[in-house]
Parts: sequence; structure tokens; C-alpha cells
Amino acid sequence: MERSPNSPLERVDDDWGPGGGPHLSGRTLGGLILVILGLGLFALQSVAGFGEALVFFLVGAIFVAAYLVRGRYGFLIPGCILLGIGLGRVGTAYGYDFGALEGLGLGGGFLAIYLIDRIYRGRSHWWPLIPGTILLIGPLLTRLPEAQRVVEIAWPLGLILVGLILLVGAQGITRRL
Repeated sequence: MERSPNSPLERVDDDWGPGGGPHLSGRTLGGLILVILGLGLFALQSVAGFGEALVFFLVGAIFVAAYLVRGRYGFLIPGCILLGIGLGRVGTAYGYDFGALEGLGLGGGFLAIYLIDRIYRGRSHWWPLIPGTILLIGPLLTRLPEAQRVVEIAWPLGLILVGLILLVGAQGITRRL
């Protein structure tokens, strides 16, 4: 199939799409993402309460559906984040807001990126686990003063530990053992 240089479709042989078939070009994909987000933000200006959550759910679902149909990871990220924010908004709309529901929903959205990609492709990138875990645990720990002190002490120690693991791995020490 011959494509013109201005065609929105291009052949992509990378690990992001199943089979490396025809995919939307980066420019077209970016344009679609911006249009969908813009429409969602415009709709948010005219709704309140549960309607806000519904807009987040609808726009997020469009992105996740696009990921499932096209296999492009770039659709999954905004989709899950918007679904997570929508989940947090549901609680806020019904008066269950204790100051952390949207953060918890957002954290759940990041974890959903990892889980959905893992289920759909059989593998996933680990990066969504970091903001997802922080956004889920952070708001919960702010409710417990004792836990705040543990986090204050453990957070720098955790960074040191992860840094040491990366340094050891970069030096190839584990391969020599």
C-alpha cells in the first residue's frame, strides 16, 4: 500500500503496537489527544457535581478504548489518568471528600496504566508504579501522624537504597557474582 508523505498513517515497527501494523503518525496522535482533551475541558465548564466525573470517565474511556483498538501506549496514559481523576470526583460529588479522594483516584489511574498494559500486552513498563504508589499511600499517611514521622525518616533512606541498587547495577557487579 503506497502512502503519500502527508498521510496520517505510517508503518511503525516498534514494541508499542501489536504486529507493527499501520499506526497514526506522532503528529496525528498528538493532535487527536489535544482535541479530545480540549473537548473534555470545554465540557467541564458547563457541568458540576457528578457531571464533572462523568466527563472525566467519558474522555478517559475514549482514550482507553483507542489503546485497546490501536495498541498505542500513548492513548493508555491519559485514559487511565482521566479515569482515575473521575473516580476521585465521584466521591467528592457525593460528599465523601476527606481531602484526598482525587489524589487516591489519580494514584489508582497510574496503577491502572501498569495493570491494563500488563494484561493487554503481557508486559508493561514499571514507571507508573512509582507515582501510583506515592499518590495512593501519600494521602492515606497524612491522616496518621505516626505514619508521617515514619515516612519522613524512611523516604530519604528509600532514595539512598534505590540509588545504591542503580549504582551497583550500572557497575555490573551483580553480573560478576
